[in-house]
Amino acid sequence: MKKFKIFIALLIFMSFVSSCVTTRIATFDKNENIELYTSKLPSQNYSEICYIQADGGTFHSPQNLLNGLVKKAVQVKADAIVNIKFDFQGIWPLASGTAIKYIK
Repeated sequence: MKKFKIFIALLIFMSFVSSCVTTRIATFDKNENIELYTSKLPSQNYSEICYIQADGGTFHSPQNLLNGLVKKAVQVKADAIVNIKFDFQGIWPLASGTAIKYIK
């Protein structure tokens, strides 16, 4: 009987944990005059400056990570960030992309 109660408790716990869904968004407002691109590239000619990455903690939102990318892009004097991707390294979220400078 004790094993059955443990099994039921485990089953309830697993169904509760696996049924949680969280939806988050990150807005691509033009912050600090940095253009942001995930799936397309700018029509202007540009040169790549560097790869940039913003790492977060367990409770960092995609918006926090995106804001971190923008801050790094400003530091390297980029005009835009292309190929922005959101991912995880273990359980830690991260955002990355390539900082670019437009050729005038």
